[in-house]
Amino acid sequence: GFAGLMQLDVMFVSSSASWNVEKSSQDETDLSTVGSVVVFFFMLSFYWTHQVLRNIVRATVSGVVGTWWFSPLEATSFCSTAVSGSFIRSTTYSFGSICFGSLIVAVLHMVRNSLRSAQNNRNLGLVRCIVVCIMTYIERLVEYFNKWAYIYVGLYGYGYVDAGKKVISLFKTRGWQTIIADNLVNRLLGIMSLTIGLLTGVCTLFAAFLVEEFESKQGWMGIGFGVGFFIGIILSGMFMGLVSSAVDGIIVCYAEAPKELEDSHPAIAQEMSQTWAEAWGDLAGPAVIALGGGLGVV
Repeated sequence: GFAGLMQLDVMFVSSSASWNVEKSSQDETDLSTVGSVVVFFFMLSFYWTHQVLRNIVRATVSGVVGTWWFSPLEATSFCSTAVSGSFIRSTTYSFGSICFGSLIVAVLHMVRNSLRSAQNNRNLGLVRCIVVCIMTYIERLVEYFNKWAYIYVGLYGYGYVDAGKKVISLFKTRGWQTIIADNLVNRLLGIMSLTIGLLTGVCTLFAAFLVEEFESKQGWMGIGFGVGFFIGIILSGMFMGLVSSAVDGIIVCYAEAPKELEDSHPAIAQEMSQTWAEAWGDLAGPAVIALGGGLGVV
C-alpha cells in the first residue's frame, strides 16, 4: 500500500519532470514553471498521504487503548471489536480531523523544504535562513500538538482543534508539563529503531559480501548497507510508532480517569500507583476530570 503509493508518486513526479524539461541547451536540467507546480503538488500529496496514514494508526491505537481502559471485555484479543471499531471510527467519523491536521503539517513541511532548497541563491540568503529556522520550529510545534490531539480524537472522537485544546488543558490542570517533558519513551524507541536499522544494514552488507559477484564491487556493498539500513529504519519505525501511540494513550487515560483503571485492571493500577509515587512523589497524583464529552469511548 504505502510503498506502492511512494513508487507511484516518484514515477509520476519523474515523468512530469522529464516532460516539462526546457529544450534550450542552457536550461537543460531546469523544470518549467508548470512542471515545478506539478512537482510541488504531487510532493505535497505524498507528504499529506504519509501524515494521514501515520495519524490514522495513531488514532486507531488510541481508541484501542481507550477501549481496553474503560471496557476491557471488548479488547481481549487482536481480532476483538476494539481494533475493528477503532479503525472504522478513525477512517470515517474522525477522518476529517485527521486529514485537516495532516494537511497543516504537510504544507509546513513542503514550504520549509522549498525554502531550504533555494538557499543556494544568494539573494536574501540571511532572511531565507531565518525563515527556514522559524518554519522548522513551527512545524515541530504543530507535530507536537498533533501528537496529543490525535490521542483525544481516537479516544473520544473530538474535532481536531477541540481535541488539542482539551489535552493541553488537561495537562495544565494536573501540572503534568514536567512529566510530559521528561517522557523518555520516544527517545528510547528512536534509539531502538536506529539500532535495528544498523543491524539490518550490517546483515545486508554481510549477505552482499558472501555473494561472489559483489566481492570486487565495493560500491555495491555500500549500497546494500544503505538499502538494508533504510528498510530497517522504516519497518522498525512503524512498529515503534504503535508502541509510542499506546504509551501516549495510556498517559492521557491515566491523567484523566485513574479510577476506571482500578476497576478494570486493579493489579496494573496498583503497580502504576507505586511507580508514580516513586517517580513523582512530590507531585499530586491524577484525578478524574469531567470533560464536556464525558468519559468513555465513542
